[in-house]
Amino acid sequence: MTQENQRLSYVFLGVVVLVWGPNPGIVKFAYRDIHPVLFAAMRFTVSGILMLFVILWKEKDCRIRREDWKALLLTGGLGVGVYQILWSFGLERTTATNSAILVSVQTIFGVVCAGIITKESVRKGQYIGMLLALVGVILVIMKPTARLQFSTATFWGDLLTLIAGAVYTVFFSMWPKPLLKIYSPMRLMGYCMIIGATVLWIAVPFCVSRVEVEKVGWMAWGSLGYAVFFAGMVGHTLYYEGIGRLGVARTFIFMYFIPFFAALFNYLFVGENIFLQQIAGGVIILSGIHCALRK
Repeated sequence: MTQENQRLSYVFLGVVVLVWGPNPGIVKFAYRDIHPVLFAAMRFTVSGILMLFVILWKEKDCRIRREDWKALLLTGGLGVGVYQILWSFGLERTTATNSAILVSVQTIFGVVCAGIITKESVRKGQYIGMLLALVGVILVIMKPTARLQFSTATFWGDLLTLIAGAVYTVFFSMWPKPLLKIYSPMRLMGYCMIIGATVLWIAVPFCVSRVEVEKVGWMAWGSLGYAVFFAGMVGHTLYYEGIGRLGVARTFIFMYFIPFFAALFNYLFVGENIFLQQIAGGVIILSGIHCALRK
């Protein structure tokens, strides 16, 4: 890969961090009026349909070879649909702090799997950098008002969150990598979203008893719009672009930036306090990622 293409890949992943970081704080407004599983079903349905229209306009073709459908169904059904369900139920049964830390740990799990499953070359410096970045993430998440609680009360939620992270890592990030050599990230992501949305709609009747559309506020609809266009279409497409260009391991390293940008967004727009240790955590994350990416 040329230096120019590498820089472009870093820009793509920087955009992913910028749109995914604020996403939890933004969709939090919607969860007051819309159940998380229903919200995810609506989000991925609209995103997937719009992306397929864009593909038809841009590529003039959106067909998938018959032999690739099995991998695509696993990627969309498990990596999008089942992951969203497991993560939502896990969050309900544990604390937000536990969930954030456990999701961050999946980055290291992902890089280890990348070395084993996809045979990517992972250097010792990358592991050191990731561990350093993880320390920074914990400092960002564990602000003085946060509550970390690992107990029998949160056990099932913590377990579901870990399983969700494993499902996401294997089926959403690694499984489709060979397909990225055949199809564009947008075409692949469009189909994955539609398949994942189908799984989510099957789960909706078991999760949602009643929906009062007239009581859904404008902030919830605005959150849905952000999740569809920015976190959904833009974020997921560029995420797959990063995997296709840099590989799973190096793409995952950038995900450590997300908690810091989430904290920064919540400070600027949601009214949450930001603490000195979180700023220090951001500096440590930056140092760890620099260590992991340097040759």
